[in-house]
Amino acid sequence: MLRALSDWHQHRKQADTDWKNWTYMVLDMETTGLDPKQHQVVSLGWVLVENGAILLDSAQHIVLQGAEIDPETVAIHMITDQDVEELGRNQASVLRYLRQLIKGKVLVAHHAPIELGFLKRLWGTQPMPDLSVQWLDTLALERTKAERKGAIIQEGGFRLGACRERYGLPDYNGHDALTDALATAELLLAQIAHQPTSPTLMELTKAGGGLTRLQSKST
Repeated sequence: MLRALSDWHQHRKQADTDWKNWTYMVLDMETTGLDPKQHQVVSLGWVLVENGAILLDSAQHIVLQGAEIDPETVAIHMITDQDVEELGRNQASVLRYLRQLIKGKVLVAHHAPIELGFLKRLWGTQPMPDLSVQWLDTLALERTKAERKGAIIQEGGFRLGACRERYGLPDYNGHDALTDALATAELLLAQIAHQPTSPTLMELTKAGGGLTRLQSKST
């Protein structure tokens, strides 16, 4: 507990600087459902944002081994049993790789609680060191903006495509983890660009983010 509080105060002090001083890892997951306790991660996609720009050469898409594909969700994520068998990567290796990538960066997702829930579930399956993670949620940022303006957003208006449309961003065809990660990264930059002044990471976090700790069940 004391260590977690110490990490929080350290992050808080560092976060009171311009948002461009940080590197952001924008993450999306395709899963067999929305409940981390019942469903599985099928694939992960991510891209980095640094100095206010998307690093396209950092973009990656990974399918996990052992995912049990639900026929009802194949039409959504377009990943088949054959894809899992031929392209699937070892979960433990992927998580060790992810830990190195996430460390020291700000994790970004659209509707972050879902991604964080599945990430915590995966983390708990492997004997890895705990990791404190600063995160931002582009959905929460959009909701805060709407509340401040008193805008009424219709049902479905906070979905990724609907949020992008309000900034004039194009609609992406398909629905895979990497495409959604890139789409979320573009949305984040658009949200920041429409602010009157360049925000600090702390200001972004207050509007739609937080600090969480990824913990292993056995370290």
